[in-house]
This record gives sequence, C-alpha cells and structure tokens, in this order.
Amino acid sequence: MRGAYYDQFDENTTLTDEHLRALQRELDGASARISEYYAPLLARSGNHLSQRILDAGCGNGISVDLLVRDGYDAWGIDSSSLRRAQWRDRQHRHRLAVADGANLPFDTGYFDVVLCSGVIEHVGVEEGGGEQYRVRTLPHRDDARRSFLSGLLRVLTPGGTLYLDFPNGAFPIDFWHNTRGGSARFHSVHEGFLPTFAEIRDLARQVDPRIVVTPVSPNRRLRFQQVRAHWYGRAFAKPMQLLFFLMDHSLYLSRSPLNPFLVVRLTKPMAAPTAS
Repeated sequence: MRGAYYDQFDENTTLTDEHLRALQRELDGASARISEYYAPLLARSGNHLSQRILDAGCGNGISVDLLVRDGYDAWGIDSSSLRRAQWRDRQHRHRLAVADGANLPFDTGYFDVVLCSGVIEHVGVEEGGGEQYRVRTLPHRDDARRSFLSGLLRVLTPGGTLYLDFPNGAFPIDFWHNTRGGSARFHSVHEGFLPTFAEIRDLARQVDPRIVVTPVSPNRRLRFQQVRAHWYGRAFAKPMQLLFFLMDHSLYLSRSPLNPFLVVRLTKPMAAPTAS
C-alpha cells in the first residue's frame, strides 16, 4: 500500500513541537471517538461483544486497543506508513495493517461492523498545505469513492453495519481541514470535497440499491477542543451543543445542512442479490 499521507516518512526525522502536539491531540480525540461515542452507540445498537469490528482508517491504532479491551474482536487498517512507527506503542499491534480500504486483506463477510471516520472525504481528491490549505477534485472521484465503499461493504457480513463519519459538505464551514487546527474554512457547497448525506446515499445505492442508509445523531461524537481555541468556537459552543442534543430526536436535523458533521449508518442486505 502506497499511502497518500506520510508515505515517504523517515523515522529518523525529528518532528517539531507542533507536530508532537498535533499527534497528542489526535491520540486524545481517537480515544474519545471510541469511549464517548462508538462504544456506547454499539451497545445501544445491540451489538454483541463477540462481534468482529474493523476500524478502517484507524490512525494511531488506539481504537483497536480500546475495542479489544471492551471485549470486541477488533482490527484496524490505515494507509499511512507513519502509523507503523506509532503502532509499536499499541498493545494489539498484530491486529493493525497498512492497507487500502478498497482492497482490504480480509475475507468477504469477515466483519459484523466497520467504522470509518474522517476518511472518505480524502478519497478522489488532491490536497495541499503550506500557507493555505488547497483541495482539488479529481476526475475519477466518484469512481474512487464508490470503489472504497464497495471494499468496506464487501468485508461486512450480511446484515452488518458500516458507520461513516465526516464533515458535512452541505454545511458551508469546515473546521477540520485547514493549516491551523480548528480554524474556520469557508467553502462552496459545490466544492466537491466534503460529501453530503445525499451523495453517500447515492454512492451506496450504486453499489447495491438494497443498502439502507440512515443518518445518525453526531451528539457526543465531537468535543470541539481545537475550535474552542478560537473566539467563534467559544461563542457557538453552547448553541452547537444544544443543536447536537436536538439531533438525538430528529433524523432530519442529523442529515440537514444545519449539521456540520455527519454520521451515516449503512446496513448491508441480509442476502446476496438474486441472479436475474
């Protein structure tokens, strides 16, 4: 797997203090993603602890340690060679692999649940940093995203569940992709980078029209730690918390342009398509 990020990473490189702080924030965020959101969500959804779970885009791999601690048969993949250096600190590093979500090294129907956080928006686009964050949609974006979804769904057992989460392309402000963490990046809703609920639903139906696509409340998924470093983050923290609370009771709000961060559940059909 030739990763899109840090694929030329040299372990002898000295990381800056800002890089080290960013990696620590990532560790804290990855831990909260499982402990405060997905572990309770899986429990409420009736998932049995014996089930197999794949975290596709597991980053530093802490998610697998936490899920195994909770009793799940958990595995993780990521496409960055930087992660191999981080994974040495993981308790269950033998359950982690550098791999491409579209070509997963697992048997068909192997997992009951697949988690995929903050990955699909990076498929089929070209990004650049420096003084200003830049992103460009590639001509094959839809094909690449459809292939990525198909790869994740392939390893799901019939009736299994795929959870995708990512910033909402229908919301005009992106707090997650910029040269400074948590800073607001205003963008056109036609930018073509961040997906919308409708786009994910359409891609899933192209893979298999029987897939059930449902919005899920993002309440407790985000802590807005980096956004709070800015005045607007502090000003809107309470209203945003109220809005997220209301999403627990409204599927429309959860999928609407009022929601800055989507969580989408894709449920695989119980049986293979019938041959015509």
